[in-house]
Amino acid sequence: MEEIVIDTSELEPPAPMQLVLSQLQSMIPNYSFVHQIHRLEPVMVFNRVKPMGIEYLVKKEGDLYHIYYFYPQDREEVLKCLKG
Repeated sequence: MEEIVIDTSELEPPAPMQLVLSQLQSMIPNYSFVHQIHRLEPVMVFNRVKPMGIEYLVKKEGDLYHIYYFYPQDREEVLKCLKG
């Protein structure tokens, strides 16, 4: 499973949301997922991806949030990747 990593932690709104939504368009079911690194939980993005049928998982590490976006059928594969 290919991980598409985007670090938006230094960007000001609305750039993080625009970048994530753009990258989600290149996500391929059963092949890739998007990993966003950000300084806060992007609730506005969450509200946009739910109607698109995209799920997400949030992990906080220190001052940063790691948000993983994926298609529902890829949940198990993404969780395997996160466990290392």
